[in-house]
Amino acid sequence: MKRISVALACLLLLLVSSSFVPRHAAQTEVDRSLADEIFKIRAIDHHAHPMRATREGEEDREFDALIPDVLEPAPLPVRLRPDNPEFVGAWRSLWGYRHDDMTDAHLRELDETKRRATREHGDEHPAWVLDQLNIEVMFANRVAMGRGLTPQRFRWVAFDDALMLPLSSATVRKTHPDYAAFYPGEDALLKRYLSELKLTAVPATLREYTSRVVTPTLERQKRDGAVAVKFEAAYLRALDFADASEAEAARVYARFAHGGAPTANEYKPLQDFLFRYIAREAGRLG
Repeated sequence: MKRISVALACLLLLLVSSSFVPRHAAQTEVDRSLADEIFKIRAIDHHAHPMRATREGEEDREFDALIPDVLEPAPLPVRLRPDNPEFVGAWRSLWGYRHDDMTDAHLRELDETKRRATREHGDEHPAWVLDQLNIEVMFANRVAMGRGLTPQRFRWVAFDDALMLPLSSATVRKTHPDYAAFYPGEDALLKRYLSELKLTAVPATLREYTSRVVTPTLERQKRDGAVAVKFEAAYLRALDFADASEAEAARVYARFAHGGAPTANEYKPLQDFLFRYIAREAGRLG
């Protein structure tokens, strides 16, 4: 949830901060008619993790494939800290915030304003937020779409790292603690993809895995409206994807598909091959 809060904060500050930057004395005044025309141009947000419309008590955990429950605490950058006064301007623009401070009483009032807007807008709330930010289309990086995320305004970008990780990650997690917290989410997503194909385990061979799991999953995502696929590989491994041969990858797959856990070095050729296979298939499907 911290990741989505940070992302929203960045977006709001970007859109409203121009109102709070002092104008240099020598700066030429903007032509009003030109500015009016410019502001009629609605933006395309090429990378976001929007939340679907939810009812009271509902939780949306599909805004990212990697939502670790345990991470070492880290300080936020200064402009994203909760006490940054620039948030007041963002709240005023989006929620009609009437105050110049961040007292507890006023923040409770703000929370109620947000809840009331969510209730009143219902499934239209995500699109309403885009309208307030003058965004025409948002590319929604999500595990799956949901209520309120209509294809006219929200274009689905599907997560596919899980397809690159068909083997046990137990050894990798032990030897690379920086990645450990992110693997459970990928394991769960692969199980979900297998279940959608009526499978309870990965097939016996790499050729079967690509033909019965990878390609059908990409085809299903395409049918469901995905316009792109997303990798978050930097949270899981180094990004040095080599051009591994299918034969080399098949040997790794056959050895560990139904038992054991490869080391990072043993796993790498299979991941490298699958990464390139997924990219080629996604390109073929368009």
